[in-house]
Amino acid sequence: MEKTIKGIKYYLPSKLTSEQEAIYIHIIDWKRKNITTQRGLYRGHEYDAIFPKETPLPKMLYKPIVPLLEEMQQGNFAYKPHKFANHAVSSQTACINLFMPLLHSKDADRILPIIPGCPSDFSRIARNKLFHGFCFEYWGQDIKQGTGVLNDHSKRAGTDADVAIAYYNNEDKLCLWLIEHKLSEKEFTICGAYTSEANSCKENCTLCTLIDIAHNPKKCHYHIIGYEYWDILKKNLDKFQGSINIKGCPFKDGLNQLWRNQMLAFALQGKGAYNTVTFSVCHHAKNTMLDKSINRYKALTCGNQMFSSFTNYDIMRAITTQDYDLQKWVQWYKEVYCF
Repeated sequence: MEKTIKGIKYYLPSKLTSEQEAIYIHIIDWKRKNITTQRGLYRGHEYDAIFPKETPLPKMLYKPIVPLLEEMQQGNFAYKPHKFANHAVSSQTACINLFMPLLHSKDADRILPIIPGCPSDFSRIARNKLFHGFCFEYWGQDIKQGTGVLNDHSKRAGTDADVAIAYYNNEDKLCLWLIEHKLSEKEFTICGAYTSEANSCKENCTLCTLIDIAHNPKKCHYHIIGYEYWDILKKNLDKFQGSINIKGCPFKDGLNQLWRNQMLAFALQGKGAYNTVTFSVCHHAKNTMLDKSINRYKALTCGNQMFSSFTNYDIMRAITTQDYDLQKWVQWYKEVYCF
């Protein structure tokens, strides 16, 4: 869609909200100034946020982390880049740009506890675990291969966390912090079972409550096809006693992704490799569209410390350092993503 804003012409996706548009415009302006003014094509249409086909990858990555990322991709914790990872407004690329420089820094152990949502028992990153203590697109691959701890992992589907941070707590016990990162998304991923044409019991999604399905998981298509979400929830039902105004299954819409990531945390903790596993959402501070689902989920779980949320601006505020390399990264990140 062609749109003129303050006298400047942009080629944007249609139906962007005002918040999404603001994020797109800021990043596109940076791309035009620092990389290229050329647009890319998708399904025959030009878009400013897409790079030309001949553009070498990866243009939006913070250059000093590229060798480290290449090392990660050669090891056991290589991740699969998203289809639009080279999109200027890629959430996956923005996630790596935000977390990799920080987590690899020698100052990370001092900075992380200042970030809202950091587990209260955090002591230090477990550098001997995962990839130097962290990894991306984590689904428990160090605990159980194949279909994973939720029996839902495949080449096309599955629950994962955008970032996983292994750490030692104050008692020197190994723990895990899972983080879902959002950039311009206006909602979390909705339920694939609810939208699936193979779901022959779709009426249950709108008629049955959480308690109904927890006591009879066969009412959910996810359970029928072997995913273990409800088996795990039933063991932790006491943590979902809050009242929210949602008719039917509370996990059919935006809360679905939060719920599945929480089930991943519970499943991993149940395996015993990690003493505790907590889950957080980190989203762009200018993206308040996610607040409704986040607040509903917090209400459903009665504010339990197993879940927390914070923004990329919270991370930037937490970083005070004399490390020149980290200062350079903060300046770069703010130019690209903050406004």
